[in-house]
Amino acid sequence: MVDALYTRGSIGKSIARGSLWTLSIKLVSRSISVVSTLILARLLMPSDFGVYALAMTVYAFIELVRAFGFGTFLIQNQDVTDDHYHTAWTMHLAFSVISAALLYACAPFAAGFLREPQLEVVLRFMCLLFLIDGVKNIGIINFQKHMTFDREFRFQIIIKLTGFFIAVPLAYILKSYSAMLFGLLGTSLMMVALSYLMQPFRPRPRIRCWREMLSFSAWLQVNNFLNYFNRHLENFMVSRMAGVAAVGSLTMAKETGQLLREIVQPINRAAFPGYARVNKDPVRLRHVFCDVMGPLAILGFSVAVGIASIAHLMVPTLLGAKWVHIVPLVRWLALATFLMVILHSTNDVLISLAKVRWATAIIALRLLLMAVLLNLLIPLHGVLGVVYATFASLSLVMIVAYGVLRVKLHLGLRRVAYILYKPALASLAMFLVVNALFPEHFVDAAFYQQLAQLLGAVLTGAVVFVLILGVLWLLESRPEGPELHLLRLVHRRTGLLGFLLPQEASPRA
Repeated sequence: MVDALYTRGSIGKSIARGSLWTLSIKLVSRSISVVSTLILARLLMPSDFGVYALAMTVYAFIELVRAFGFGTFLIQNQDVTDDHYHTAWTMHLAFSVISAALLYACAPFAAGFLREPQLEVVLRFMCLLFLIDGVKNIGIINFQKHMTFDREFRFQIIIKLTGFFIAVPLAYILKSYSAMLFGLLGTSLMMVALSYLMQPFRPRPRIRCWREMLSFSAWLQVNNFLNYFNRHLENFMVSRMAGVAAVGSLTMAKETGQLLREIVQPINRAAFPGYARVNKDPVRLRHVFCDVMGPLAILGFSVAVGIASIAHLMVPTLLGAKWVHIVPLVRWLALATFLMVILHSTNDVLISLAKVRWATAIIALRLLLMAVLLNLLIPLHGVLGVVYATFASLSLVMIVAYGVLRVKLHLGLRRVAYILYKPALASLAMFLVVNALFPEHFVDAAFYQQLAQLLGAVLTGAVVFVLILGVLWLLESRPEGPELHLLRLVHRRTGLLGFLLPQEASPRA
């Protein structure tokens, strides 16, 4: 689908190549994560995932101390020098040391506030992660800046495999969340080692450019604070109102329901440098953004609605009967994640235009809505109130985000509707057909029967989505767009379906 991005010259081609590489990173990385999660879900209890999730929530809060977005500055600014890289590394190291000290000091208070005594020891162990990460080579940002994503592929996959081969065996031995913590430690050590082995740049202590970088990053820092609370506010509230096991259930639902975020993130990650390269030409930026949105909509609708369609089969089959209560959470989170990735894409455009205040205001609005809705819905619906609040807040904020893009890029509503309507109708048909044919598991079905049903539902959904999308495209007389470019890609690679290509669009021999 990212082949559709080739329509806008060199920028589109760069984004397409980057998207393919980063999509490969995420697919392989996510596959490793899925296997790891499936194994850990059967070896550990919801309370183990709850302790781990709360620890990561506190860790992420302290990490905001050093989350100034220096990497974003190095990518967005096309005139940076080595001094900027040295300054970014030095400041990252200094703030990492400060973060480790703060986490150590705050550990007992966090354990008391979240009503989980085990957190104190866990958080003090995690101080090591800050200290190790602080010396990471800042030069690895060039993988993204220069779109050399093939090197980043090797970098990320080696790191992911390191965590997997540490955490899974230890979980089998220890039967404790400690296995996941040691997996994080091994991952951090490997990341630092590879950052120097794979990148020739050698950082040195220097702070000559600190004023320039902080002036750009100040609003990004506010942005990061707001993003943090948008992601983790529910963990704090659920922990205090429903306990650590409920946090574990919500965390597992996010792991399953937010699969789309992991799959689509590569497209947004590859697109941001492309937006930055054309940020002085709003018309060209609008075209590039729309080219990105086409494949993003197809992938987003198919995966998000696909997960919602099969959640009732997927959860008991892959995670086991003890997780069946999270099925409604998975469904709503899958749908909300589609809105989340679209919102992330619009914010990337605003940041590429140096309109960081607008991006920050949009995130602040979502946080305000989320806080109000969580207070209203958790007492009424328990953990399910979290996903209702997430979906509702994102829906409302998307309206505002579109209004901003309409002003900044002159992006018409008709253009947006045209991009979205075909995958939206195809995904609706997919949902209806799958749930009509596979309403529930066979009674007392064995695992292989459950797995066969799940695979049958996935295959049926994929066929229905592609068929309806293709019919709608044909009814439009086969226009230019992601559907045509996907068809060209399939024809080039396999020699099939060439009869569907318009005569003038057929690839030359």
